[in-house]
Amino acid sequence: MQIEDTRAIFTALFAGSVVLANVLAAKLTWVELPGIGGVAVPAGFVAFGVAYLASDLLVEYHGREYAASVVNGTVFTLAVSYLLVFLAIWMPTAPFYDGQEAFVATLGDSASIILASVVALAIAQHMDVRLFSKLKARTAGRHRWIRNCGSTAVSQGADTVVFITLGFAIFPALGLGGDPTWGWALVSIVVGQYLVKLLVALVDTVPFYAVTEIIEQKA
Repeated sequence: MQIEDTRAIFTALFAGSVVLANVLAAKLTWVELPGIGGVAVPAGFVAFGVAYLASDLLVEYHGREYAASVVNGTVFTLAVSYLLVFLAIWMPTAPFYDGQEAFVATLGDSASIILASVVALAIAQHMDVRLFSKLKARTAGRHRWIRNCGSTAVSQGADTVVFITLGFAIFPALGLGGDPTWGWALVSIVVGQYLVKLLVALVDTVPFYAVTEIIEQKA
């Protein structure tokens, strides 16, 4: 596999994983953490891990500028995807179709969640791309695990804080949906979800090494 051949693969993998992660986030799953207990996290957290893997591979082989452009394109794609979802919700329902309520409940997130996810994606992914690039330069291309784990751990933290704070506190307080959550309840959500994402970031190192080894052996 030539390095140039990976451009389209990693780009599609990143964009597809981001959009799918937001769809899967409609379901909350339960993760048991040793010493902490159960944590409720969106079921799309694995898909987000794949997205971070793809963005790191984009920076690794195609540079920071291209990766940043892919992030911008994906943010736009996510926004358009939400518009298309709400267009589908708005469309008249067939008389024999009885799944409209379930359809709306699954895909019709509140405005606060939608806006928070788009803003968090833009901030965190650009942070990941920039930090990965800087760590690669600082280490002269060595120690791939440092740039992979470091950039993902920091940017996932930013993603969690921005998304939870905006989606569950600030935007609801502005009247964009639901009752706002403050104080320790908000902090516990942030901490719990970040710990799960941090574990994903650590596990993410294995496929990162595997993919880079395959590419460099066949380049």
